[in-house]
Amino acid sequence: MNAVSPCTGICKLDDETGWCVGCARTGDEIFGWSDMAAGVHERVWGELPSRFAQLGVSCRRLPWTTEDIRRFVVERLEAASGTWVVGVVGAVAEFAAKPKQSVAVDANVAEITAITDGGALRFKIDDDVRALTFDPPDTPPEQQRIVLAVKREWGFLPVAKTITDLGADNSAITQTAFNGHLFDFGLGRKEARFLVRCTTPLAQNAMANALGEQLSHAFGNVGPVLVAESPTRVVESALGRIEVSTPIPPPGGKSPAGSHTHLLPNHLATKRALPTGMDLPRAYWPGAIFYPVV
Repeated sequence: MNAVSPCTGICKLDDETGWCVGCARTGDEIFGWSDMAAGVHERVWGELPSRFAQLGVSCRRLPWTTEDIRRFVVERLEAASGTWVVGVVGAVAEFAAKPKQSVAVDANVAEITAITDGGALRFKIDDDVRALTFDPPDTPPEQQRIVLAVKREWGFLPVAKTITDLGADNSAITQTAFNGHLFDFGLGRKEARFLVRCTTPLAQNAMANALGEQLSHAFGNVGPVLVAESPTRVVESALGRIEVSTPIPPPGGKSPAGSHTHLLPNHLATKRALPTGMDLPRAYWPGAIFYPVV
């Protein structure tokens, strides 16, 4: 029996249909969910796609347990399939294998770690993580974009509003990275933070000289140095982190194949957590987006 609740944290009944605009269930289905007889949950889940279509609602929770989510993440990583994105609009890290390259995956109950050339990933998948999709109900499963979201009451990140010295990166995924010096770019966002791990004196000095400055003021000075030095970028969300060590392209240049980052102040100004068309219910923090190969 699939007793996973379809609730997305938006609890308001539509006047015309009587369905909740967040989960597409009726009031009786919502209040009686935990007491439903065997097989009723599956019947309701089966009816939800057509109800969502009628409601015109895009955000839908998938009927996945915590173990289902963990299995999905591990399988996609082991297959080196698709791209995982962490961050906010204008400041993201993308984890993906280069063509014909593999991903080394280590999974246990506590966390999932993956390493490939130029990128590393660590996610914590527990009972506070939900799998959502914003694609139409008729989208084939293998083509769906999957958003992993974390319940808001548990997904807290430190928030810096100016460039901040964080010292040693004690959460680094690879042992060889522990000597790096970590700086927070100070996005001032609760959904994610963009960090840079400097190992060369030139990069460390550039960031140290910008301490206390807002990114918009410091970008012109630190940007050229970071492009030249290409230190590891670390983007964190409530779900975990992605680390990227591929070269930073110069302005107007093309991002390298595989894992890479984007830091675009003009896009940051939109203040969007997720791309247009992905409006996350307030009950969640964004964790990561999976984009399949289509």
